[in-house]
Amino acid sequence: MIEKIVKVIKGELLPEGDYVSPGFSIIQPDSCFPNMILGNPYNSFWFYLRRDIPHNWYVDRRQTGTGFVSRDEAHILYNTALKFQGKKALEIGCWMGWSACHLALGGVKLDVIDPMLSTELFYESVTDSLKSADVKESVNLVPGYSPQAVEELANKYQRKWSLIFIDGHHEAPAPLDDVMICEQFAEPDALILFHDLASPDVGEGLDYLKNKGWNTMVYQTMQIMGVAWRGNVEPVIHQPDPKINWRLPPHLRHYSVSGSAPTVATNKFGKILKSIRPYTLLNQPKLLSLYSHVDQLYYYLSWLPQMLKQAMTTKKSQEPY
Repeated sequence: MIEKIVKVIKGELLPEGDYVSPGFSIIQPDSCFPNMILGNPYNSFWFYLRRDIPHNWYVDRRQTGTGFVSRDEAHILYNTALKFQGKKALEIGCWMGWSACHLALGGVKLDVIDPMLSTELFYESVTDSLKSADVKESVNLVPGYSPQAVEELANKYQRKWSLIFIDGHHEAPAPLDDVMICEQFAEPDALILFHDLASPDVGEGLDYLKNKGWNTMVYQTMQIMGVAWRGNVEPVIHQPDPKINWRLPPHLRHYSVSGSAPTVATNKFGKILKSIRPYTLLNQPKLLSLYSHVDQLYYYLSWLPQMLKQAMTTKKSQEPY
């Protein structure tokens, strides 16, 4: 009972604009990231950033165009890691270490691969944050590019991983390449998490594992996370923020969503596919990916004026008087 009350109190004390799924254990290592600030999603021009989701978008004050995983997404990582305490985990792409910190706090022995770690400022910043959170000893920071660095690390230490988090380069074929190498070095009982499934290119990785027989599911979060698992492991159950009218991109509508009742969507893609099938050599997955790109374009164009306005405001603020 005391533990449950503590969880509720911690949840209520989260900053306004943050959300964490009910039932999750909550941590708040914000003080370990002194450069983390609340960002403006209109500072980013990335096509698949879901600017319509009103959850806090945190950034590093030195690089305000790239966001961290959201509070809710970080707690999917943390609560999943709690299920793998003492086991080996791999993260591809750590940015400023926010996600790595949550994984390490969950008790895993974590290898982190990111080419940015070859930059002194970046490496020192991540290291300082992990030391501040008292988890640096359980984290191995590896400068390098996936999938090559994954294979090198696995072969050098005869490594296999039980928990894997993929948040690397988001443009094809990188996400699929990451997944294929990770599957090769995943334990028989393994779970793989994805971030930024709002992008169809990232979605190809989850599709690959689904087609290989892995169990799969989607988490409705700011940027959409996904999970694939096999063997004697289970993913955490996540409840999407009930205050948000969630939408799912076309390329993910055939996946079950954690904590949500199945819905029957109108099959617009099916109708389009039927009409264009005689005139194209592209396969159905590729056509679905293109359809999802076009679907996102509608939202992107609606956000573009605000993005341009924000860019002009930022430029003016940087001009000398």
